[in-house]
Amino acid sequence: MNTEEKIIKRLRNSAMSYLARYEVSEFQFKNTMKRKLSYFENNLNELEKDKLINQIKSEMVSSCFIDDNRYAETKIRSIRRQGGSQRLIFAKLNEKGISKDVIQSALNIVDEGYENPEIIAAVNFIKKKKIGVFYKNKKTNDEIDNHNLKDKWYGALARRGFSLEIVKKVLDIKDINNADLILEGNVK
Repeated sequence: MNTEEKIIKRLRNSAMSYLARYEVSEFQFKNTMKRKLSYFENNLNELEKDKLINQIKSEMVSSCFIDDNRYAETKIRSIRRQGGSQRLIFAKLNEKGISKDVIQSALNIVDEGYENPEIIAAVNFIKKKKIGVFYKNKKTNDEIDNHNLKDKWYGALARRGFSLEIVKKVLDIKDINNADLILEGNVK
């Protein structure tokens, strides 16, 4: 067995071990394998390293161990449960090397059947962070304090990627039961 075959075998074992623990995109996989290959003692040039990594990557993709569509759907479901907006989803998945078309297609699949997934995600976020209608410390009736508090809530939701229209709708909910109905009525 020559050196290149040993490196391929070692890299393949490393890839299988990695994929057994994590669901990753092709982009993440390629970066991780580059890093792992740099740990091996070898005298390969960059072109040969890329060739080996692409060979292992294509094996893993053809064996369905790596699937960008599945990865995108899984991530979108997770981000939506945590109260993430569509903007946040695009930013996070774009960071992972997922194309906009794949993101949009996965978003359509995940949000199918929901009337307004952005509002549901925003309500999930305010419930998780205990802001808006879920805010417990309503002892102060000081108008200035309430205004500052509402500004903070607007900022938190805006940083999460929600539009001003969605933020206003969500913060205008006055009854916890209505907020819970939004969540329960739209759950599949």
